[in-house]
Amino acid sequence: MIWFMLIASLMSALMSFYVGWRMHLPTLTTRRLVWGYLFVVWLLSTLAMALRLFGIINNTTDMLAWFVYLNMGFFSLLFIVYMLIDIFHALTQKIKPSPERRQFMTSTVSLGVLGGVGITTGIGFEQAVGGAIVKEVQVPLGNVPEALQKLKIVQFTDLHIGPMIKQDYVQTLVLQMNALDADMIVMTGDLVDGSVARLKDDVAPLGQLKAKHGKFFITGNHEYYSGAEAWITEMKRLGFTVLLNEHEVIEVEGAKLLMAGVTDYRADRHIASHQTSPKKAIEGAPQVDVKILLAHQPKSIFEATEVGFDLQISGHTHGGQYYPWNFIAKIANPYIKGLHLHEGKTWIYVSPGTGYWGPPIRLGNKPEITLIRLV
Repeated sequence: MIWFMLIASLMSALMSFYVGWRMHLPTLTTRRLVWGYLFVVWLLSTLAMALRLFGIINNTTDMLAWFVYLNMGFFSLLFIVYMLIDIFHALTQKIKPSPERRQFMTSTVSLGVLGGVGITTGIGFEQAVGGAIVKEVQVPLGNVPEALQKLKIVQFTDLHIGPMIKQDYVQTLVLQMNALDADMIVMTGDLVDGSVARLKDDVAPLGQLKAKHGKFFITGNHEYYSGAEAWITEMKRLGFTVLLNEHEVIEVEGAKLLMAGVTDYRADRHIASHQTSPKKAIEGAPQVDVKILLAHQPKSIFEATEVGFDLQISGHTHGGQYYPWNFIAKIANPYIKGLHLHEGKTWIYVSPGTGYWGPPIRLGNKPEITLIRLV
């Protein structure tokens, strides 16, 4: 974690330097003010990471997180726009305007970039914190018994309750999900960013969730940064069935559905006994009509397909959350959003998430509660 903090701090410093260098401010006073502000933001972001690393978390650090992450989102967008402009200039460097025209263009572009990025940040902020939409997804599995076609499986994921997402937001989600009259509710990991002691009250509304055939929970990578074993105990206390490479068989009017869950794809780096295994999750299963795997990371789809699951339900990617990080997410994951058929055998649905992580910004990626139907 220390190495992660140092690398993140270095990257933040380089990004801040590049943005400050590229802003072309008109006076020495404004340049000094901007450089000073960039330095303060970098310093506070490094401080915020250090405090969390050493377990110093309180209401003050939560407020600090808002300041740091909002600025991080704004300046990361600014960084990308300036990079694109510089690439464009490099490609068109043969065109040489007069010095007066160059100065005018530089000033105009700078003002336009600042205004445009500011508006984009505001739109992204509203999409991130403005509440979750309910999206219905129909999964065409083929020969599904009529009783299972009636089921309403509700997924929420990547909520990241912590410094910025609190009890009020969770309570609103609970009311939305209960209004759907779910047969099953599945939480596919990254519920929290913090300890049970710190976040117990914020998570508490999840105990009010109601589903005819149960509530299921699996671990995501962030649970392992936050005390996975304590959170497993807490989720059981809140009425969730925790699936750690395990399964349950649910019978509905004579039709049978297997609901399996695996630990996070990298869980064994933190707890050796939590090594993820779709194969183990399905071992000993009886003959059923539909086999579903809950797996936080889409990367589990390869083994899920090998062992014969019909559907994998995942999260983790946030759909990239906002541009251009969606392109990076695509490099790191086989699927980052939506419904896909893997190798013509196993369907996978990847939710863009119900919360957000880091900068409270989403672009083209609203938080989502997913209503899944088998057809």
